[in-house]
Amino acid sequence: MPTNKRTIPEIRARLRQIADEYGLDELHDLADETYRASPIKRASNRSAALTPELAEEIRNFATRNPRLHQRDVAQRFNVNPGRVSEALNHHI
Repeated sequence: MPTNKRTIPEIRARLRQIADEYGLDELHDLADETYRASPIKRASNRSAALTPELAEEIRNFATRNPRLHQRDVAQRFNVNPGRVSEALNHHI
């Protein structure tokens, strides 16, 4: 088995070459299916950007409310829990 792997475009080209050599229309169709589908539009970002000021507010609030979960803090500041974790663990 070869150690170097072919890229998808190289495989597609080889499939087309074999299809032409042997007159295999189905192989052309299979080669056409190797194209990547158009990317799906992603949802808009609903979380506020983490500015140094917002990070400080989150840290202060979390310090005053140590029993709250990060998801609760996130809801309070309209950010996702990852932003809260970022604010608590990295001084921005």
